[in-house]
Amino acid sequence: MKSLLKKLMFASLASTLMTMAQPVMAAPGQPSQDQQAQIKKVQDYLNGIRTLRANFSQDNPNGTKASGKMYLKRLGKESFGKLRLDYAPPALIKIVANGEILRHEDGDTKEVSEYSIDSTPASFLLRHKIDFFNDLEVKKMETKGEKIYLTVVRPGDDGVTLTLIFVTSPMLRLQEWTVIDGQANETHVVLENVEIGIPLDEGLFAF
Repeated sequence: MKSLLKKLMFASLASTLMTMAQPVMAAPGQPSQDQQAQIKKVQDYLNGIRTLRANFSQDNPNGTKASGKMYLKRLGKESFGKLRLDYAPPALIKIVANGEILRHEDGDTKEVSEYSIDSTPASFLLRHKIDFFNDLEVKKMETKGEKIYLTVVRPGDDGVTLTLIFVTSPMLRLQEWTVIDGQANETHVVLENVEIGIPLDEGLFAF
C-alpha cells in the first residue's frame, strides 16, 4: 500500500532547489492583480500554520485507499518543520520528519528508509517560510466556486507537481492536495477534522 506522502516524497525528486528567484507564473501570461492578491492570501494563510493535526484519507495511483492521522509542526531552529503520519490498520506505515531527516518505517517489511527533507517534496509544506513569489513557482491558479486550486513546483524538480486545494467559505482552509510524480502517477489526499494552533508534543517527531 502506498503511504500518504510516499509518492509525494520519493518519486522523481531533484536533489536541490535553484537559488535564483523564479517568476510567479510560467509564460505565457502573467497573473492578474486579483490572482496575485489571492496567491498572497494563500501564502499568508499557510505561513500562519505553526501546528496542525488532522485526519487524512488517500487515493493511491493503483486504486487502493488509505487513511490515518497527520501531525505538522513548523516551529524550531531546524532547517524545516516536522511531520508525523500514522496509518490506520491494516497499513503498518509511519512517516516521521524531525526537521532535518524524513524517516519512512514499514511495519510489514521492517524496512526503514531515511531521506533529507530538502530532497523530498515534503519540503513544499515544511518550509518555515512558504514563498510563492521568490522560491516556489506557481504554474497555475484556478478558482472554481468556493475552491482555489494552486499548482506549484520546485524549480529544478523533474515533472513533480503539487496542487493545493483550498476552500474559501466560511474561511480559507487547506482541504486537500494532489501530487503527480514524474511518471504521471497521481495521489490525492483529503484532510478532515483539521485543528490548527494546538500544542503538539515533541515526542511525536522523535525517531
